[in-house]
Amino acid sequence: MMLAALAAVAAILVFVLYGRSRKRATEVVRESTPALDRWLRDALEVELAESVLGLRNATEHEREKLARTLADDPDADIVGKIEEAVRAVELEFVRYAHETDFEATVRVRYENGTTGTATRRFAPADVPEAVREEIEKKGTTRAFRSWAFPWQRVHAL
Repeated sequence: MMLAALAAVAAILVFVLYGRSRKRATEVVRESTPALDRWLRDALEVELAESVLGLRNATEHEREKLARTLADDPDADIVGKIEEAVRAVELEFVRYAHETDFEATVRVRYENGTTGTATRRFAPADVPEAVREEIEKKGTTRAFRSWAFPWQRVHAL
């Protein structure tokens, strides 16, 4: 009986947090690449383990639940903590005129006003096609995207 009540509360929490997060989603990266996805999961795992879960220098084993949550197997407790702490996740792609590679920066903006960042360089093939096209067509060096956690995305049936 108690287990059923806990399961119901967890389901309601995930549903409420999912609805809340959908309202905040703006332009979301819909197109990605395997290399970008891997890097984002790894960078966010390290960033969120320390800032949201309070695990400084956490081992891979200590971050296991967070890693599964970021890989689209959400844990209600971790989702709740992330939703409370994180305001937005943004991506910035930069390609300078004299270079062929792209620099990607992920910024985690927290509700308390702080920001966490991670940066990595990618070959053009590892950057979403829409980003490459935007930079080439507009003749700019930068493209920006919002990023949504897996539980915030709508999955087609």
